[in-house]
Amino acid sequence: GVTAHELKPFAALVDQRKAKNPNSEAWTILTDRWEVVMTHARSVLERYGNGQPGNRAERLAAHHLVVVGDTVEPWTVVHTVLAMYLMQDSRPSRFSSDAAFDFQIVRRTRGLAEVNAGLTWDSKAQRSKKVYRDVPPRVMQAMAEPLKAAFGVAGLTLATKEREDINKLNEQRLRLSKALENLE
Repeated sequence: GVTAHELKPFAALVDQRKAKNPNSEAWTILTDRWEVVMTHARSVLERYGNGQPGNRAERLAAHHLVVVGDTVEPWTVVHTVLAMYLMQDSRPSRFSSDAAFDFQIVRRTRGLAEVNAGLTWDSKAQRSKKVYRDVPPRVMQAMAEPLKAAFGVAGLTLATKEREDINKLNEQRLRLSKALENLE
């Protein structure tokens, strides 16, 4: 799985992009999209609470999303998902398939909420370790769908912008190298 340490450089890229454009309306729109995801998840749970039939995987996904939404700031979720998209663009071989990427988005998003983790004692290491409860694959996929719908386009756009910046930098380096070679 993708670790928080592994995701850190890509989260820094999101921070840099936000720092370059602090007054952009995009950041507000993205946090509002998270609120839309939360509203939908709460409505799924409300329908279930009222006795209406529904898809079990969708209901469990809604429950997990609400847990994250109730314990984590909206920007933290947006930030994490955007960083995942930057990671996917930068290191496509890291994810064996689209489903693997979806699962990692969900894992990292669920990992933001401390309530999704438990503690267990490791007798060999003589210390407690944090463990995460497994979620069925259909629930993971049901959680990934609204996250991708809300942040997918933004994540891909940020990845394109980062690629353009890297290409500009490489072009400048090449021009400098050629100019230095032409010195007498």
